[in-house]
Amino acid sequence: MVNREMPFEQQLARLLPEAMALQLHILPAHQELIAPLPEGYVGPVMAAAEAWLKQHGYRTLGPWMIAWGPTGQPQLRRPVSGALKAVRDKNFQTVEVPEQLLVAVPFVGWPILPHNFNAPITSVGLEVMGSPLLLALTNEPPTTAWVPVVPRGTRGLFGSSSDKLGLRPMPPKAGQALAQGRAWLHALLTVGRLVTVLAFMGIFLFSAYILVAMLSGELPFGTLDVAFISFIGFWITAFFSAYIIVPALVVWVIVGFVKMSAVANWNRFWGQRPAPPELLLGSRGEGQVGAWLG
Repeated sequence: MVNREMPFEQQLARLLPEAMALQLHILPAHQELIAPLPEGYVGPVMAAAEAWLKQHGYRTLGPWMIAWGPTGQPQLRRPVSGALKAVRDKNFQTVEVPEQLLVAVPFVGWPILPHNFNAPITSVGLEVMGSPLLLALTNEPPTTAWVPVVPRGTRGLFGSSSDKLGLRPMPPKAGQALAQGRAWLHALLTVGRLVTVLAFMGIFLFSAYILVAMLSGELPFGTLDVAFISFIGFWITAFFSAYIIVPALVVWVIVGFVKMSAVANWNRFWGQRPAPPELLLGSRGEGQVGAWLG
């Protein structure tokens, strides 16, 4: 159980005695180089990635880090300048990384996977949101992992980085209180996403029907414009009918109450502690924690 009166750092130190000064940090929004490590050796991949970054005009902002992809494959990552458009090719890619909340967690042994940190992080009111990051260039084996986290019960306030549909509000900033109206905005955008998906499915099914009808001769080419106009009229009528509006309102209310719970959890968490400091990124001193912390 979380002790609401005990400071966050003391709770982590009690659960992990080897942690003397664990703290939350904000990693500002940036771009990140992602390089696969098929053989597990970082040296050759680092050299090739450095040349690739120079070729595309990127400026490095922090040290090399090791992480694990969605399927468990090792990756080499490095924060880079975000002024350029993200690039992807067969060897490397850069991705947009929104502001993240990180916590430094000490560890002993391998392998380092997200679920290894679930127990201590969940015990202090946090939830793991991604793969841990380890310093790749150190004289000794890494003993600290930077783990992306969010306050427990607030995951619904953050969109998926792989989602390209849009219609998502900006993620909340750590330490700032949220108004309850934000929950209903989230719910409205969720309903909008659902309606958008249904509309795309309807367009796809209609297009498939038209194609099959034309190939089979059931629909003469001269009536194609009439069929298209009828289709548009059907969707306009459907969107303003009770069969669409009532279910959409029901979904909006249900999702709104879920989002209200997430907003309440967010405000409860940050009401007990100040906003964490930024994890400043430096371009020198690779492999040194001091450089990563600025």
